[in-house]
Amino acid sequence: MSKPIFTLRKAFPWLLALLLAALPLGAVGAAPQHAGPQNWGQLTLDTYALRGPQDQTAKLYLNAVARDASETSQEQFEKVWVEVSGPKGWPHNTTTYSNVDTSNGQAVIDLGDVSLATVVSVQAEVSSGQPMRRAILQGQTAVTEFAVNSRQVVVPDFEGYGAQMNEDLYTSISNPAKGWNNAPPADTANVEAKVKSVRLGLSRVFLSKNNFLAGNQNLVDSFNQTIELAQAAGARVNITFQSLTHPSNSLTTAQAEVYLDTDMQDFAATVNDLVKNHGITVIKELTVQNEPDSVAYITGNMALYEYAYRQLDFYLKQDRIRNQIKLVGGDLVLNGQTPFFLYMAQHMDDVLDGWSEHIYWNYYDSEYMTSRLDGITAEMATLKSEGYNTKPLSITEYGVRGYKTYNGVALKDEDPYENNTLVATGAGDYVNPDATLTPISQTNIAAFQQAQFNMEGVNDGFIGFSKWDFYRAQYDFGYQDYSLIGYVFDPAPGQDQWPLRPSYYMERLMANTTGQHWQVLGQNGTSGAKLITPFRSPTGDLTLFALSSDGAAASVSVGDLPAGAEFNVLLWNADGSGQVTYGGRVNAGRSGTIAVSIPAGSFAAVTTMENRDHNCGFRFGPCGGWSSRDQGRGNPGHGH
Repeated sequence: MSKPIFTLRKAFPWLLALLLAALPLGAVGAAPQHAGPQNWGQLTLDTYALRGPQDQTAKLYLNAVARDASETSQEQFEKVWVEVSGPKGWPHNTTTYSNVDTSNGQAVIDLGDVSLATVVSVQAEVSSGQPMRRAILQGQTAVTEFAVNSRQVVVPDFEGYGAQMNEDLYTSISNPAKGWNNAPPADTANVEAKVKSVRLGLSRVFLSKNNFLAGNQNLVDSFNQTIELAQAAGARVNITFQSLTHPSNSLTTAQAEVYLDTDMQDFAATVNDLVKNHGITVIKELTVQNEPDSVAYITGNMALYEYAYRQLDFYLKQDRIRNQIKLVGGDLVLNGQTPFFLYMAQHMDDVLDGWSEHIYWNYYDSEYMTSRLDGITAEMATLKSEGYNTKPLSITEYGVRGYKTYNGVALKDEDPYENNTLVATGAGDYVNPDATLTPISQTNIAAFQQAQFNMEGVNDGFIGFSKWDFYRAQYDFGYQDYSLIGYVFDPAPGQDQWPLRPSYYMERLMANTTGQHWQVLGQNGTSGAKLITPFRSPTGDLTLFALSSDGAAASVSVGDLPAGAEFNVLLWNADGSGQVTYGGRVNAGRSGTIAVSIPAGSFAAVTTMENRDHNCGFRFGPCGGWSSRDQGRGNPGHGH
C-alpha cells in the first residue's frame, strides 16, 4: 500500500544521487508550505499491479496520495523508475518512463509478460504548485489478481450479517379442533447460547396482528422474550408488522384505512413500550407488511401501503422515538418489485429511510442469485437516471431451495405442526451422487452458495443481510425449514436438540469477522470465478472474504494492503465438515500483498482480528468467538 516519502530502497543508490542533483534546492525535506495534497511531506505513493487469467500482460497502477487518503491533482508523473524482480527475486534492470499521464485518475504502466507474485519496486517523481515543487515517492508491490481500494467505500455503514428470529420461540400455536396440539420448543437455553455466540447484524423479527387479539398473551410474551434475546445478542433488529388487517376485499379505501390506522397505533405502541419500559436499544428499523407486492389489495391500491407508513411515522413522532428508528419499505419479491420501487420513489421518498428485498434461488441454478442482485441494481440505476432518489438496500430474507419433485414424484416432508402429516416440501432436497436425498438446509452446498451471496451482495452495495431463518420454531401450521439451527422434536439420549448446520458455521464466521458499522471497501481486478470482499472496521481492522464461485480449489492473491499487516486465515469447510478451521497466519510483507489457498467447496475469511483462544478450533463452543479492537466481544413462507 502507501509508503513513506523519501525512503529510497538500497537497490537504487545511483538513482538517489542523480535525483538529488537534478532537483531544485529545497525540494527534498523542505519545510512544507501548504497543508493538504500539495504538502509534499504528507504524500505517499499508492501502487499495485494486477494480472488476471484473461490478461496477456501485467499492469502497474500508481497514485500520489495525501496522508488523509485524498488523491492529488497532478496530471502526470515526470519520471517513473520501475524495477521488476527476476528469478529468485534478483532485480532486473530498471526501466524509466517519462511524463507518465495521470489525467484519468492514476498512472497505468504495462509491465509486459510478468507473472503473479513478481515483486515490483517503484520510484516516481511528482511536481506541482506555485512555486513548482518536486518530490520523489517510493512504493513496492507484487503482481496479484486483486487489489483493495481503501479510498473507495462501497458500503459506508454496514448493518451486518444476521438472521430472522422467530418470535414464537417461547410458545406454540395449536388448533384443538383439528387435533393439532403443539408444545413450545424445549431447551431454549441451548439455542439462546448459540444465537449469542454470533456477532449479529441485521436480524428481522415478525410482529403478528394476532398479538393484539384477546387471549393471545402467550404470543405477546414470546415476542417480548425474542426481542430480549436479540438485545442480549447485540443484534440490529428490524421489526416487521407481518400482515396488515384487511378483513374484506370489498372495503372502500376509507374503511381500509381505519384498520390500517389501528394496526399502526398498535405497532408504534409496542415499539414505544419496548424502548421506554423494557430498556430495549437494538430496535433500529421497522417494516410494514411482509412481501406487499404479493398482496392483491395492496398492489391494487398502493396508496394504502403509503398510508400505513405515514400513520406509523406520525405515531412514532408522537412518541418521540422516530428519530432513532428508520422506516424500511419493500420486502419485495421479483414479480412485483418494479412498480413498488417506482411508487416508493415517487410518493414515499420523504417517509422511508431504506428499501428491502427478498431473494431465493435453487441450488442447481445458482446463477439466478447473481441475476437477481444485478437486476435490482439495474433498477436503481434506471430510477436515478430518471431523476428519482433511491434508498439504501438491504436483504431481509434469502435462502437456497432444493428439488421439490424427483423422478416425477412430488417430495413431501412430515409437518410436525400437523401431527406429522405429509405435506409438499417447502425448502426442498439436495440430490446426492448416490441418488439419496438430503434436506437442502442441512447441506454444505446451501452454505457455500449463501456465502457467495453474502459476498456478491455487499460488493453490489447492499447494506445488510437477514438470513431466513435462524432456528426452527412455529410461525403457523405450515412447515418450511431453511434454518441455520435445526430442531429435533424427540431427541435420543445425549442428542443435541438444536443441531448446528453448515450454514450456521458459515454465517457465524462471516458475522464474527465483520460487524455493524464496518465499511465495505472497493476493489480492483478480476480472476475468473474467484471473488473477494474487503471490509474495514471503524478502528482499522481488515477482513477479506475469498472464494471461487465454481467451488474449485483456488489460490487468491490480493494487493494494496498495509505493508507488514498480519492476518489470521479461517477456512469454512476446508475438511468437508461444514465447520471452521484455523489456517494459520499470513503477512502482507513489504509489498503489501498476500496469497491464500482455498480448498474446494470452501471459503476463506482473512482477518487482522485476533481470537481470544486459538485452542478452540474455531467451532461452536465455550471460546466465545472473535474479538476486535473496536468491539471486544463475541456477542455474550415465500415464493421468490
